[in-house]
Amino acid sequence: TAPLRARQSRVSQTFLVEQSRLAAQQSMFELVVLEDSAHLAPAEFGKPRVAAATDVILEKYANKVVPDVGLCIALFDILEVGESQLHQGSAHQHARIRFRLVIFRPFHGEILVGTILSCDQAGVRLSLGFFDEIYVPKELLIEDTSWSSEEELWVWNATDTDQLFFDLDNTARFRVAQVSFRRNAAAPPPASKKERLEPAMQITAAMDKEGLGLLTWWPADDEEEGGGEAGGEDG
Repeated sequence: TAPLRARQSRVSQTFLVEQSRLAAQQSMFELVVLEDSAHLAPAEFGKPRVAAATDVILEKYANKVVPDVGLCIALFDILEVGESQLHQGSAHQHARIRFRLVIFRPFHGEILVGTILSCDQAGVRLSLGFFDEIYVPKELLIEDTSWSSEEELWVWNATDTDQLFFDLDNTARFRVAQVSFRRNAAAPPPASKKERLEPAMQITAAMDKEGLGLLTWWPADDEEEGGGEAGGEDG
């Protein structure tokens, strides 16, 4: 409807300005310096020390969550490999390594864009492609959002005549409300298959303000002028 399109256009411009300001302040990726011990097996002794240390760090950290730090995306570089030592009763060489990792840990309030994976009566789950543990509880959905039992989706009642659904597999913009880590990183697997192990890292997100939600809800001005209609108005 005309009132909805006017509202969408106004919000899109304001939101883009605020998003640009936040993006200039910080990034969801950062370089983190860590130090760890490397235990090199005898088969590794013939390798250059940096290459051997790289293999050890990649095996331990690549695509894994570092507690209270974030998700390791890549090894950036090796800063230092300490002197190798032999310990009694072990054939391995032991050395301290200082290195830098590219870490994913978005900041509080950061605006990200992901894909809606699923909806249930508790909220919405999203994915960034490389990270899926993103949850929007129903309390952090935009005002006037309700659960559709027929569609099994959340729907934003934007106006008296416009219903916008949180359709699956659609791209959506969200705000980071909290990044949390599992209290016990070494927790054993659940006893029952029905139980779900708490994720090592989880993002609690929000889609509670205008400008957040499906990208099709907030078209850019050029899309409006081209006659594009806002999507997501049916299940």
